[in-house]
Amino acid sequence: MKRWVIELMRPAFAITFFLAGTALMMQFYGQELLLLGLMSAAVIACLAIDKWKNTKMFLIAMVVGGACENIAVMLGAWSYTNAGFLFAPLWLPVGWGMSVVLLEEAFSQEAYVPKFSKRALGMAFGGTFITAAAFPLEVGVLLGFAFVTLLLFAVKYYDFSEIRMAVFAAIFGTAMETACIMAGNWHYSAAMFGTPLWLPLCWFNAFLIMRRITR
Repeated sequence: MKRWVIELMRPAFAITFFLAGTALMMQFYGQELLLLGLMSAAVIACLAIDKWKNTKMFLIAMVVGGACENIAVMLGAWSYTNAGFLFAPLWLPVGWGMSVVLLEEAFSQEAYVPKFSKRALGMAFGGTFITAAAFPLEVGVLLGFAFVTLLLFAVKYYDFSEIRMAVFAAIFGTAMETACIMAGNWHYSAAMFGTPLWLPLCWFNAFLIMRRITR
């Protein structure tokens, strides 16, 4: 496929892969190893389209996202229906890696490109521990995320050009999780409506923080 066609269709490709990954998680979550294999095949196809330029981003997001997920599940904030080897399913880190890559490819046009930040790595794990410890206080966690979001914009750690992409990450991430919750893949321990009130802001911040880790 010609390069200019790939560039033109990049957002559509990314959104299509994101939706396909969501469908796979909804349909095959009961078969952990099969889903791992299917998602790994999708990863190879997605990364190969761009000649592997996003491999580093994928691997770092996979490791960091997978570690944070296992910590949160271990502490009881949410749980998966079928996880036979670790606290979270084996396919989950692959899902994290692909989510970051696909959201970046779909919505990062004209957005600020951050540099690597050690502080972001600390915030990823620190935020995970705090959220997992405070999860019974759903509204409190929501207010905490709102305060942190405003603070990070105020101190210019986040750039205002990233708002659009972070909002889309919040929308797509929350929609994906809601669909998977409804399918029975996982559930949150404290959520008045099944999906926690703080989840969109969690995705908003998680994506912007991941952008500063995967560079």
